[in-house]
Formats: sequence, C-alpha cells, structure tokens
Amino acid sequence: MSNNILDSFISKKKAESVFVSLEDGESCRVVKLKEIRLVTKAGFGGEEKEVLRFIADVETTEGLKTKNFDNGTQSFAQELREKGVQIGSGFTITRHGLQTKTRYEISDVINS
Repeated sequence: MSNNILDSFISKKKAESVFVSLEDGESCRVVKLKEIRLVTKAGFGGEEKEVLRFIADVETTEGLKTKNFDNGTQSFAQELREKGVQIGSGFTITRHGLQTKTRYEISDVINS
C-alpha cells in the first residue's frame, strides 16, 4: 500500500473525528471557540477527573468542522487566560511533546 493512500486515510479520519487530535509539533487552526464546559472523565489511571472541554469550529482537510478538545491541566487554562482567549476567539493550537510531557501552545489569537 502506498503512503499516499495511508496519509489521505489518516487525514480523512482525523477530519471526521469529533475530537481535535494533534501529533507532536502539529498545529490546527481554531476558527471560533464556541463553548467551554467542565466535564468529568476517566484519567490515565481510571480515576475520575475534571477537565475543560472546548467546543470549536476547526479547519480540517475536509473543511470546517465542529470539534471538541479536552484538557485538564492548569498550565493550559493559564495559557488561554494569558493569551486573552474567550468565547468567539480564533487561535492556533500547537502540540509539543508526548504523553505526560505534552503541552499545548496557543498563538495567533483573534478576538472578534
């Protein structure tokens, strides 16, 4: 199987997913942050934890899609606050690192 088929398959699956999924060093453009809510979900160890769920219109290879992005870290919430992200904002999110070393960087914030 050629890599082109695999690449386009992966790209299409990522676009169709209801969640934002980024590899280390990968970015995506949030066109508009629609909602932020608190949700409870299972953590890595199976324990329940509160996370922030961001619901946003995101640019994908298949066009604009509404997607969820969950994050339970204080540092990510502080990054959003420091960059002035609010409901209605557009911004770029970039992943750095893997597993427990993962952090997300916010850039190019546009507030309407």
